[in-house]
Amino acid sequence: MTAIARSPSAGRALAGAAGGVAVAALLAFRLAGHDEFVTDPVGVLALAAGATGAAVAATRLARVGNRRAGTLATWLCAALLAYLVLAAWAVWAVTAGHPTAALAVAAWNSAWIPPLALMQLTASAAIRTGARAPWTHPVLAVAIGTVTLANALLTTASEPFTGLPTIAPESWRTVIEPVGAFATLLGVLALLLVPVTLWRAALGSEGSARARIGIAAAGATAAPLTVCFCLLLAIARDPGAVEPSLGSVAFLVALAGASAFSTACALIAARGGVERRQVAIVVRGTGLAGAALAVIGTGTIIAAPGLRLGATSVAFLVAAVTAVVGGGAWTGTGRLTRILTPQVPQASQVPQAPNDKGLAAPTGGVPVTGLTPREAEVLAVLAEGASNAGIAAQLVVSERTVDAHLRAIFVKLGLTPDAETNRRVRATRIWLDHTAANRDHRG
Repeated sequence: MTAIARSPSAGRALAGAAGGVAVAALLAFRLAGHDEFVTDPVGVLALAAGATGAAVAATRLARVGNRRAGTLATWLCAALLAYLVLAAWAVWAVTAGHPTAALAVAAWNSAWIPPLALMQLTASAAIRTGARAPWTHPVLAVAIGTVTLANALLTTASEPFTGLPTIAPESWRTVIEPVGAFATLLGVLALLLVPVTLWRAALGSEGSARARIGIAAAGATAAPLTVCFCLLLAIARDPGAVEPSLGSVAFLVALAGASAFSTACALIAARGGVERRQVAIVVRGTGLAGAALAVIGTGTIIAAPGLRLGATSVAFLVAAVTAVVGGGAWTGTGRLTRILTPQVPQASQVPQAPNDKGLAAPTGGVPVTGLTPREAEVLAVLAEGASNAGIAAQLVVSERTVDAHLRAIFVKLGLTPDAETNRRVRATRIWLDHTAANRDHRG
């Protein structure tokens, strides 16, 4: 039993040791004269820092009781370390002329894809309850697994990497264009699935539920932003004439940063009680990152040698684009922060159920009895301000199931349709009074 209990810690220690050896090996290769971007110390240390951050987040997520998110953060840490291990293996195999060189390079060339899915899954799992996973999780896992395999088997050097000396140029495959295009499209659509679902649930909710789900949605958005940055490298290469090695290192830094951002969002969402300051930081960070990508891409095109614009014209146009895009992002993220931040009403402002004379009366006398455990969970999440989509997202059920539970709850609480009051509001007030009475009783 002791060995079993210690096995997760032993596994983490082993993964950490392997990652440490890989980092040391890559830095040693760099000192030995291997100048490929994969051995660049900035990218190597950034990925190591991202893996460390994911490991810390995994521990803290487990401590707050969200074991699923903690497990996924652990896998994210392992995926980042695996990239470093595969990179070190590939450099060694090519240098030594080992027969595994082609396999090593193919695996390394695709190892950046799984972390994108894992950072989304970690952020999404942070708001879930129970052991079930939503349908979006297995769909994302299968899609990204397919894309990773296709990339390993079919990818050849292409923009923005054309002309970049790879660590094993003879090992790249020839692309089967239709399959490669399908895999790319599948990957992009899969990475949009989770954030779109979460943003829909967040914007349809109210109160603290809106903030929590919004934080998770922002964390899931980091992955598609990273893909946008990857596509931006093509613009940087042509017409921007930016050195491909520099762009590749920047991508590794972006991948590590996105991982850290997603796990931080997961930790905030899992803890609950999201503060306005936290929402502002997360939302502004996401929005400004997207704005920065737009400015960099546009600026690279404007400054391209082929356009032959003068230095003054380039500076003016880039400044104008920065002002418009940056200002719009700042204003938009500020508005989104206000939307997501829960507004706590005064007690006198909370609608109360009407009595038989049509006057507002406290609902504390309505007992919360006869509810099933699942109905109680639905009512509790409803009281946080969640919409049907928000309840479905957190409890991992369909919206149709949520609607059925709510109808049953309204019947059991004796809440009939009323033109003067909303049954959701009345049910929320009943639950809040019930929980307050329980706290007073325990006190």
